Amino acid sequence: MRSLLACLFGLAASTVLAAEYPTTGMLYNQQEDSSLTYTCTLQQGQQRLRCEFIQTAVRKKSKPADLEEKLAEARKNYPGAVKEFSDPRECNMVGAWLGMATGQISIDAALARNPGIATDAAKFKEGMIRLQEDAKANPSVLDTFRALAGMCDHPTEENFLKITKADHDKNLRTCQVSSNPFAQEFVWVSDFGNGGAWVVSSHPEGACGVVQLSRFEKDQSDTSGLFWRYIARKAATNPSGKVLPGLSCSAVDQREYVYDWKKTRSDYLQCEYVEFSPI
Repeated sequence: MRSLLACLFGLAASTVLAAEYPTTGMLYNQQEDSSLTYTCTLQQGQQRLRCEFIQTAVRKKSKPADLEEKLAEARKNYPGAVKEFSDPRECNMVGAWLGMATGQISIDAALARNPGIATDAAKFKEGMIRLQEDAKANPSVLDTFRALAGMCDHPTEENFLKITKADHDKNLRTCQVSSNPFAQEFVWVSDFGNGGAWVVSSHPEGACGVVQLSRFEKDQSDTSGLFWRYIARKAATNPSGKVLPGLSCSAVDQREYVYDWKKTRSDYLQCEYVEFSPI
């Protein structure tokens, strides 16, 4: 039965070794849509544990609550934008893009009329054909182009805000996927909690004096002794410091994030678009 469980959850460890330290496996974030894969080996006479991780996360690019802040920023930028949208060359370009994307203007004709629209005509044509196909399947793809064209026709603040709203609406349907490798070293702390824990060996770093407090602890609810949980946490030892001008170290996220071998959540994110993100 134990070997069956180990196979199901990707834990290639013997019963004896699993009781001593985590070896390899996959864990699921219980608060967010992310996972960790890890591989751990004992170091320095079995006194330290080195683990290599890959964190994979999926998150929405924007939240509904972000819109008001973006609209406020757009209102500030509106006076400067009016001049840009009064430039006939820029607006002719917008019209050409929208015409090609909707199929009202042939791509070849638009390239001939606006040679500066692309540095590589062949690649541009290939990309525009894909955009036309996407627009047929999902007309909302062109909402931002239409908002830009509307601003060119009538450069009012209302039309300028429509550009921001169109971008925000797309971002609500866009999911960002990231995959980040990192490594940590742990030491065994026998008096941590009920059964001890492998705790990250860390020292304060940066202007905020951030200390890593993450740990591996055995799942006490599992009688097999095979399964571990990873609890991610950090603390700012200098909360009065500044990361950047206007950004205090007190803003550092110091909450605990639990990664468990049991997958207890499955969110419906409604991703129409996917972007790969470095963070």
